Amino acid sequence: MGPVARRGLRLAAVALLAVAIALPLPAAGFSGFGSSTADATYGGPMRFTVQLPGGPPDQLELLLRFAGSDSTVVAPVDAGPSSAEYLWDTADRHITPNTPIAYRWRATTGEQVILSPEQTLLYDDDRPGLDWQTARIGAATVHWYGGAEGQARHFGTISADAAAAAEALLGHDLAGPIDIFVYDSRDDFFGALGPGAREWTGAATFPALRTIFMWLGSGSGAFLETTMTHEVTHVVFQDATSNPFHEPAKWFNEGLAVWSEEQSAGGHEAAVRSAAGSGDLLAFEGISESFPIGDQAARLAYDEGATMVQMIVETYGRDAIAAIASAWRDGAGDDDALEAGAGVPADELYDDYFASFGVAAPTAIEPAPILPSNVDKPPQPAAPAGESAAPTATPVEEPAESGSGIGWLAALAVAGVAVGAVVGILATRRRRPTHP
Repeated sequence: MGPVARRGLRLAAVALLAVAIALPLPAAGFSGFGSSTADATYGGPMRFTVQLPGGPPDQLELLLRFAGSDSTVVAPVDAGPSSAEYLWDTADRHITPNTPIAYRWRATTGEQVILSPEQTLLYDDDRPGLDWQTARIGAATVHWYGGAEGQARHFGTISADAAAAAEALLGHDLAGPIDIFVYDSRDDFFGALGPGAREWTGAATFPALRTIFMWLGSGSGAFLETTMTHEVTHVVFQDATSNPFHEPAKWFNEGLAVWSEEQSAGGHEAAVRSAAGSGDLLAFEGISESFPIGDQAARLAYDEGATMVQMIVETYGRDAIAAIASAWRDGAGDDDALEAGAGVPADELYDDYFASFGVAAPTAIEPAPILPSNVDKPPQPAAPAGESAAPTATPVEEPAESGSGIGWLAALAVAGVAVGAVVGILATRRRRPTHP
């Protein structure tokens, strides 16, 4: 190779280096999710973290699904250069202990959406001093601390009998295991229930979590035994009536649980007769979704529910209870479900009930009319003509390969070839012999 050719090659190398320096380096970008972790301390923050080895995406969100809820919480997260963290402060947003939480991260880059694998965090009651011990008894796992082992194991035995009785009455099997947490102190018990608990509560069931909380100080041994039967019945009732449309009437749910304690409502008739005499009975339509806040009115709602269930069993047979539950499970409304079991319209059922206590059915208070608004609303801007919705991104399970690095190398290669060709032409022209 002659000196002219060598000089041409040197010029090509210099030009190629200059192009490489002039081209922008590929920016670091989201390349997928790294490790993802979650931890929680009861009453404190739940912490969710994820590593972003290639850098943050255009948009990052944490998706949370709480057991017992059909909805998904979507939390926007500001990502750092190589990781992201989200905190849920349970001191401000209470979560019931023993709640499984499914979580995953969602990254959006351009029109591409990437999901991390779904993981689960169990939010449990790990407060200091609660050194939980557990035992499996039948379909129940009992949890206790301190010296409550004997009572806890007894509750496990009662729960098996109560579940069998409720299954026979409702015509539906228990759908899964139950967790029973036994609290020794009132503060521990109400600390688990959270700020919404009413002061007269002695036990609580969260059927969607299949979890029962018992407070040993809420009553005598006999009371605790019937309360355990009551709470287990709630879980079986949830399984027997679960549907995607609505919750069954609260008065029936609670009334059935009260009736199941003794397979009778005889002990509740006197309270209903007393309320009938004073004109204080509650309309069933008014206690279908919630009970009164006050202790006396709330207890009357339980009494009415239990005595109504008693009337249905005595008049239409135990099979009517299973038929009502089946109708709810199929999506029927309250009135249709009651008619499916009793064979008479719900209004007739209500009238017969109140007549048995010598009174007419309570009439609803007519609501006051809602007057037209007198607030002047500011004019709303019209939407731009032809405006269309944003494109829908298609989620994928695994990170897609980015073409940014390949494009940069291709551009560099093309530029190098072009410069080399120009320099080569110049060198060739210099090598041509001149003619005289």
